[in-house]
This record gives sequence, C-alpha cells and structure tokens, in this order.
Amino acid sequence: MTTSPAVRRGPARRRTGGLGVVLTATLALLLAGCGSAADGAGPSSDGATDPSPVVATAAPSSTPAVVASGPTLVVTVPDLPDAAAVPGGDSPVAPDPSSATSAASEAPPPPASTPATATVAQDSAESPAATTAVPDPAAPTAAINVQLANCDSCTVLATHGDVAGGLSAALVSSPGGRALLLSVRSDGTVAGVINVPYGASFPTPPGGVLACDGQAHCAVQGVQSDGRALLSAFALTDTGAWRNISGDDAFPSVTDRAAIVDLDGQLGLAVQDQGTGDPVWLLYRWLGDRFTVAGCTAGADAPTSVAAVSPDQCLS
Repeated sequence: MTTSPAVRRGPARRRTGGLGVVLTATLALLLAGCGSAADGAGPSSDGATDPSPVVATAAPSSTPAVVASGPTLVVTVPDLPDAAAVPGGDSPVAPDPSSATSAASEAPPPPASTPATATVAQDSAESPAATTAVPDPAAPTAAINVQLANCDSCTVLATHGDVAGGLSAALVSSPGGRALLLSVRSDGTVAGVINVPYGASFPTPPGGVLACDGQAHCAVQGVQSDGRALLSAFALTDTGAWRNISGDDAFPSVTDRAAIVDLDGQLGLAVQDQGTGDPVWLLYRWLGDRFTVAGCTAGADAPTSVAAVSPDQCLS
C-alpha cells in the first residue's frame, strides 16, 4: 500500500548511509495563545544550546479524516522541554502521569469544526497489532476521537493506535508553527513527546492515519520551504519515549513527490533524486539500526517493493 505523505545519514546524494503517535517544543511555542509562555532557547539533547531551532509551519486540518462513534479521549499536553534538540537520540521527555489530566467523555464526539480533534485506533482485538503492516488509511475500524484539552488552536493531523506497549501516537500541529509527535496512554495521559524538526509544513496523511509499522517506527511527511517533499522517521519505545531515527538530514526529495510504502510489514521511504535527466525514485528500508538505500527505479510511480528497485539504477 502506498500512502502519499522515515533514515538517511548525510545529504541526498550520499547513498551509503542509513535508509509508524509525538514531539518536543517549548511550552511557549506549543501553547502560544493558550495561556502559557516560556522564552529562550534551551539546551539540546547533547547539552549544547541551539540559538536557531528549526521552525515548522503545520498545515491546517479542520476535519478529522476518520469519523468514529463513542467517547472522546481528552488529552492534556504537559509542560514541554525546549524544541531545539539536535536531530537524533531519545526524546528527553517522558512526563509523569500525574502531570497530565484526561477524561473519557460520554458525550458525542465534538463537531468536525473542532480544530484539535482527530481519531486514534482503539485498544481492542480489532486494533492493528504490533506486528501488522502499515495500515490502510481508509480503514475506519476501532477508532476513537482524541481532543487536546489545553490548546484550542492546536490541530491533531494524524493518529495511530497501539503502536508500542499499548501506546498510541498522534501527530499534532501547534499555533506556534511546530509539529509534534505524542505518545498517549489508554487513559489519555501523555507518555512522551518529540519535535519534528524536518519541514516547513506538514500535510495531513491520507485518511488521517499516521504511518507506523510493527517495529514501532512511524514516518512523517513534510514539505520544505521551497515546496520539495521530505520524509522523517521516529521510533516509539515501550516507555513512551520517542527516538529520532532520521539521521542528520532525514530524507529530502528533489521534487514535491515522496511516498511511505509497506515493505512486507515494515516502513519503506521513497523520495526522488535527479541528475541531468528525469528524476529517479530512491527506496529506503530498515536494516539493522538504520534506514539504507534498497535501490532505485526510474518509474513514474513510487516503488512498493524491494524487488522493484535496483542499486544499478541509482545516480550515485
């Protein structure tokens, strides 16, 4: 299955390096206009201070892609650390459950105009198991509504249930212009959050479903400031912490095209490269501890299997 919108190390032309609900941002940026503020750039995950963190402008999504019946899970996002963490490494936040509040409302789901509402797969026998492939974004089974309680201007762009250890994932945009990945427990408390530092905007995935695989890897598609696409990937641990597995530069495309595909139950990341001729597709797959290039193809459509690509068709 191909969804149109996660690791590579080095620029787009380096092919020997490495080839999936949430994110880190300052409280001031996430809850701007929501009654909280915090100033200044904080330390990165390695202790250094980044004076100019990457700022992402999330695309609006006023209507949930999957409409579910049942109660609404209300999630309160706790105080967040600085978003200027360098790419890579574990997410530094795993909030204590007591710092976040939640409620399961018996009222009908909020109207579609509620900006911070989306759906996430419910913990049940029908939910995608930890060994399932990238989900069909059109499948509306076993979904519940998720709403952010403390930021009316935030938007839930996509969700995925039971990604790892009973934790669900949500991709959220904030009024401060950032995109975050949240890991959420079944009671609505937030277990972890990480900033998505790659991209100037973030389109809503098809069906509002975040692409995650059986290895608890989730992929996010972003758009660069010049319109070119790029992909990034994050791993969710059983404790709720997120780990950036995108490498230094994530997976930029030289065009506005990129795709997240299912490679026998694992995420495949397809972006385009170009020399002097037509663009070619590069397909990344997870091997060992990183994403590596499986091969390339000059086809018009994104490759959906390793058999469809060859290293000989790569430009370098």
